Amino acid sequence: MTEQEPILSDGVIIEFIDGKDVPVKHKDFGDRAVVMRDAKKPDGPILYFTEAEWDAFIAGVKDGEFDDLLEEEPAEG
Repeated sequence: MTEQEPILSDGVIIEFIDGKDVPVKHKDFGDRAVVMRDAKKPDGPILYFTEAEWDAFIAGVKDGEFDDLLEEEPAEG
């Protein structure tokens, strides 16, 4: 991952940080970690993902693994 500004998407803030800066110590985050939090409550709970976890999540989204969680059916196109 390259250095970039935080991303704001649908009320969620996504940041890519140095893995050494992650306060969670129960797993190895390597060189980079992905941080996700609620934009409306930026001081609230924070989710930390390794690069591999984030890549697996993104692949699942692209593959439709979470489509059953949508309130409306996606438009076919």
